[in-house]
Amino acid sequence: MSEGKKFMSHTPTPNASQKKFIAKRFSAKRLAVVAVFIVLISGTVLSSVGFVAQPESFFEVTKNIELLGRIYREVSQNYVDELSVTNFMRAGIDGMLSTLDPYTVFMDEEQSDDIDQLTTGKYAGIGISLSAREGDAIVTSVNEGYSAAKAGMRVGDKIIKIDGKETRGKTTTYVRGLIKGEPKTEVKLTIEREGEREPLEFNLVRLEIILKNITYANLIDDSGVGYVDIQRFSLRVSEDLGSSLRTLQDSAKARGVKLQGVVLDLRDDPGGLLDVAVNVTDKFVEKGSTVVTTRGRDSSRVRSYISQQVPVMKDVPMAVLINGGSASASEIVAGAIQDLDRGVIVGTRSFGKGLVQTVTRLPYNTSLKITTAKYYTPSGRLIQEVNYFDRNKREGKRDVFSVMPDTMHKAFKTKNGRTVYDGGGITPDVIIGDRDLTALEEELYRKSFYFKFATRYQSRNPKLAGVFKADDKLFAEFKAYLAEQKFEYKSEAEKQLDALSETVTKNSYADAVASDIKRLQVSVRTEKDKDLERQKDRILNDLEQEIVSRYGGDSARLRASFKLDDQVREAVAILKDQKRYEKLLAAGTEVGDGKVIKKEVKKKKK
Repeated sequence: MSEGKKFMSHTPTPNASQKKFIAKRFSAKRLAVVAVFIVLISGTVLSSVGFVAQPESFFEVTKNIELLGRIYREVSQNYVDELSVTNFMRAGIDGMLSTLDPYTVFMDEEQSDDIDQLTTGKYAGIGISLSAREGDAIVTSVNEGYSAAKAGMRVGDKIIKIDGKETRGKTTTYVRGLIKGEPKTEVKLTIEREGEREPLEFNLVRLEIILKNITYANLIDDSGVGYVDIQRFSLRVSEDLGSSLRTLQDSAKARGVKLQGVVLDLRDDPGGLLDVAVNVTDKFVEKGSTVVTTRGRDSSRVRSYISQQVPVMKDVPMAVLINGGSASASEIVAGAIQDLDRGVIVGTRSFGKGLVQTVTRLPYNTSLKITTAKYYTPSGRLIQEVNYFDRNKREGKRDVFSVMPDTMHKAFKTKNGRTVYDGGGITPDVIIGDRDLTALEEELYRKSFYFKFATRYQSRNPKLAGVFKADDKLFAEFKAYLAEQKFEYKSEAEKQLDALSETVTKNSYADAVASDIKRLQVSVRTEKDKDLERQKDRILNDLEQEIVSRYGGDSARLRASFKLDDQVREAVAILKDQKRYEKLLAAGTEVGDGKVIKKEVKKKKK
């Protein structure tokens, strides 16, 4: 080991003959010794010894590994202030990986557990979802059939203690960590609830929680158009999708109508497993179709994924909804449907993640998630958006890439001969642009007023009497609630006028100019007072979604959202118009040529 250290600390660059000598002298056995040395001094494991057949690469690897270990040891032992040697090494690992892409990451024990949850769709808990609101952990959903729901926990409950440990001001990660545990063990939650004077206590049993891949699947109306919302691509989603599609067929038959089409909603779906994305696509495309191709570092790592099943729905027209939050597996499905001309894509451009990751288990229950391939749609497109090669140059990071990226925004052809382009995600056939939320809407969401009002509403109305509808009475109650809470916000016009007033004062403009600005500010405030009335329909719909979700869950929220969801309504209109549907998929058209509809309000994550 000392001989290896000595050699690797030699600084002059070797010539070609010296490198050959190095390769012979350092056999695979000696490389293992080097790896052991690094393990001893830094906790790092060299996971591949494939460099031994490449003298130049071998020398660079052994030299730089020793350099890394030496720096780590010197700093950790001699730095002026005492360091956490674990966090110092992990910071070094994070820094090294940050020069690659954001998906190549080192994961500690807790993050490795999160990967297991993502891939399997399972974890041990009590069946609730949390979010941080004003420094507290608030319940945002309660899953039916699990401990929390059976015990009577509600959306809006504020968790203040878990097994006697205070949770106020703690992160949701910390709170989730206390709630999760081994199946069939108990956990005690203390919560505060709107309308209750004293805290409530719940003694709950942890169970294996199976996350829903599909939150809603039903006919949108009596016309025979079905809707399926996929939230995640974990192991069971293909099976769940098959059941959902058969249910849609049965529902249409029961209503005495023909299933005219299916809307597959992949908006805000960050994706998941590649194999699962292929299996989802299998449900719609012809058996034997190429769904996606992955290419690794060399030609031997090229693999095409072919549909293996007879589709559940081969000929039923379909529309796929995507947006900027649709990534990874979602884009594999959307890209295949588009390139095979199997359906129409509606919405806004997808995220643009054309990279494939593999998770490698490391010692001490840690993992390395590393990008090992790029994926290509059936037409040959790489839809990767961000060029990390150029990003490093812009950010002044070291240039770690030795080859240029292969995303050049080239044109490709779909199965029917339509023109599509690589790079920058999936461009929809029919684009419905996003409209930014108004200042009023942003503030209502940011300060959780919809959420808080719904929590109060539920506390006063434990059960809904009949079909709920947000009406003028509810709107008046909401306005009174905002007044009670002393809700205030600044409109965009007010912000701009404030900035202008500051500029005028700073530059000593004439008093008349300042007076004009003040008069304009008064006029703008008067108009702002009418914002609630102007945006009444949108506000009522948002209130309805939040309130009905307290009684009927995510499916109730989705049904309420259809009323003002332009993307869903446009998808349904296309599926009902066979001529337009066929025209959008006809040869000679260019993707994105579809009609641009009025802008859709950006959806807020619940």
